[in-house]
Amino acid sequence: MRVFLTLFKREVGLFLSTLSGYVILSMVLFLIGMSLLTVILAYNGRAMDAPLTEAFYSTPFFWFIVLLACPAITMRSFAHEKSTGTYESLMTTPVTPLQVLGSKFMSCWLFYGLLWVPLWLMMIWLGRFFNDPGYLDAGIIAGTSLGVMLVGALFLSIGCLASVLTQSQLIAAMMALTLEMALFMLSFVIYLLPDQSGWQAALFEHISLFNHMSDFVRGIVDGRHLAFYLCATALSLFATWRWVESHK
Repeated sequence: MRVFLTLFKREVGLFLSTLSGYVILSMVLFLIGMSLLTVILAYNGRAMDAPLTEAFYSTPFFWFIVLLACPAITMRSFAHEKSTGTYESLMTTPVTPLQVLGSKFMSCWLFYGLLWVPLWLMMIWLGRFFNDPGYLDAGIIAGTSLGVMLVGALFLSIGCLASVLTQSQLIAAMMALTLEMALFMLSFVIYLLPDQSGWQAALFEHISLFNHMSDFVRGIVDGRHLAFYLCATALSLFATWRWVESHK
């Protein structure tokens, strides 16, 4: 555990001490501001029939943040180590591949979670202007936060897998973005199927990111959604771990 914490602190420190971390933060803050501005302009003077979190999710900026931020966060996790020559030094120290992968993934996940803190602060501030507290209650915030973190965990695990396959941060980011966009585009297939009752419809409905998030932003936590994200994230991390272990 001591080795893991040392590696974890090292990885977190890299995010907070380099320019790339603040560039990512600035990009996310800009997109969050644009999304909230869109919500305010759309519902200014009108009654809302949905929670504030669902109104934010209905804007395209939510998926822009997830799809762009995750590759930017993970692109340096392994690729930067390989390009600078520190990866070989790290792997020759008395650490296990699982400790290296765990510290890198958890630090990326922590930084990803910190990016969303301004959104919750802004929503709490906006909630003061609504007469109905149901628009932003604790259950809805918890469900939305869980959904955001699970989507982030899946995309970050894909980003770590892409980063471990190359020495170039740019190639790692592009590979991760391509894989994430492919998974994102699969979410549209359910709406294109003529038969909504067959096994194909059930399959694509289960992997549809839209269906998952539409429940989370309403405060609904479904075990099927949890199983999908946990299994998919574990599969990507397992593939990354096996690659690291085989090349140690």
